[in-house]
Amino acid sequence: MSYRKRKRFIVNKKLQLGIFLKWIIVPVMALSAVLYCFRGNAYVLVAAIIALLLFSWRMLVLSHRLAGPIYRLEKDLEDIAKGNFSIRIKFRKKDELKSIADGINRILDEMEKKVTNRQGELK
Repeated sequence: MSYRKRKRFIVNKKLQLGIFLKWIIVPVMALSAVLYCFRGNAYVLVAAIIALLLFSWRMLVLSHRLAGPIYRLEKDLEDIAKGNFSIRIKFRKKDELKSIADGINRILDEMEKKVTNRQGELK
């Protein structure tokens, strides 16, 4: 996998929407309370809307850093299931789940060694 930016920002709609909705409910409720307390104050309204938009964008980015690696992992595991043990799972620098990829890569290293040893024994 290349380390370039992904072309699709939404890679797993169900997962990303679930993350987004679960993390946006609390800020929206807090924003509602703030707006109720400061109703009539346009500055507070504008600041609250800007804060909500920034938070929403950040949640979308975070969900992408989780959903993207899951998508990549699913594709790589399909290839591994077909017997391609030479694959190594690689994520971008800021992606989540790197420890899982490292663990799978260690397993693949061991499997590849065992396959090579068995092939050598058969010759």
